[in-house]
Amino acid sequence: MTRDEPAKPRVCLLTESFHPIVGGGEVHARQLSEALIERGIPVLVVTQRRPRGVVRRETVGRIPVERVASGGGDRWGKYLMLPSSLLRLVRRRGRYDVIYVCGMRTLGLPALLAGGLLGKPVVLRAESRTEMSGAYALDGSPGWLRPLVAAALGLRNRLYGRAAAFVSISDDLTAEFVGSGAPEERITTILNGVDTSVFRPAAPGESTELRARLGLPNDAVIVVYTGKLNRGKGLEMLLRVWARLSGGGTVAAHLVLVGGGANQFLSCEPELRAYVQAGLSSVVTFTGYVTEVAEYLRAADIFTLPSDSEALPISLLEALACGLPAVVTETGGMPEVVHDGVEGRLVPVGDENGLNRALEELLSDEAKRREMGAAGRRTVERRFAIGAVAEAHERLFRRVLESGEPG
Repeated sequence: MTRDEPAKPRVCLLTESFHPIVGGGEVHARQLSEALIERGIPVLVVTQRRPRGVVRRETVGRIPVERVASGGGDRWGKYLMLPSSLLRLVRRRGRYDVIYVCGMRTLGLPALLAGGLLGKPVVLRAESRTEMSGAYALDGSPGWLRPLVAAALGLRNRLYGRAAAFVSISDDLTAEFVGSGAPEERITTILNGVDTSVFRPAAPGESTELRARLGLPNDAVIVVYTGKLNRGKGLEMLLRVWARLSGGGTVAAHLVLVGGGANQFLSCEPELRAYVQAGLSSVVTFTGYVTEVAEYLRAADIFTLPSDSEALPISLLEALACGLPAVVTETGGMPEVVHDGVEGRLVPVGDENGLNRALEELLSDEAKRREMGAAGRRTVERRFAIGAVAEAHERLFRRVLESGEPG
């Protein structure tokens, strides 16, 4: 750093879960932290202490991580985290200049309280849809309770309106922010990013080698899903479609579900495994939680994510970066990435027949798979490389610090 160059902003990244938890948000938080550190920006991660038994403090790669609260169960852990994360933010106030909240559903509260108390700016980022609108809470509440929930959300959003900035990862979320009262001039769009050196297309012969090592069939077209085995991901519908495709299709095909649902409140893993055991065991593989997701992607031919609701899933970007065509639903930011017939196929949410047709089309057309996969790789390289995403974050953090307005 030269004498005239301003000091790098120091960032405290506050997030509900982090490594060793495996998921899109957790992976992105880790990759972003590493990319910021690579740019000379100190990062401290404060997160929930889960799974049980994980150490309270450690360095993950080059990232210092501090874990608070006991977890207490996945449903309530994020609430138990509120007072302890506030206390940790106050105690570590000398180690950061800006608080960056990744997953603002509840953690925006302690961040903004700490920011106001310490005079530090707070940047809020939604990991998924409805975090700002609160539809997740309203839809799950009985009718008599909804007015109280709506009032609580209104008070929360008034506090959230004090944030120095909001980060949106899709046009869909930008509209939600504005509709929920976030000042439009404080909303910055920064897309999710992916490490394109880690997530890359398979080299010649690599897919065959990976299939042998991973125990996957070499004589089948492999469709892969990566992510948590939770309700809302469209996995029940996917297995029904797979029963139809594997029963009457002319192409040998195999489905690989990469990930798990254990310890997740929304897990449907037991039901999925029971369904497969009843007649699909020879054409479906469950991997459980894995750390080398990229290897399964490079061993596959097609990626699918038939979710009911998404913001901008990291798993989709990783698959496109690996050169896979994607069959996904028209929800959230996915249509902003996958253009029907270019990087893959778009299917209406819940359209079982549409999902069947889209998968059947790509299963039987290798040339189309290659063409769409190459287009997906180009899209990720152009718009979603993690280095460019980190650079955009640095510009934002500098701007909010220069503005002198605490969250």
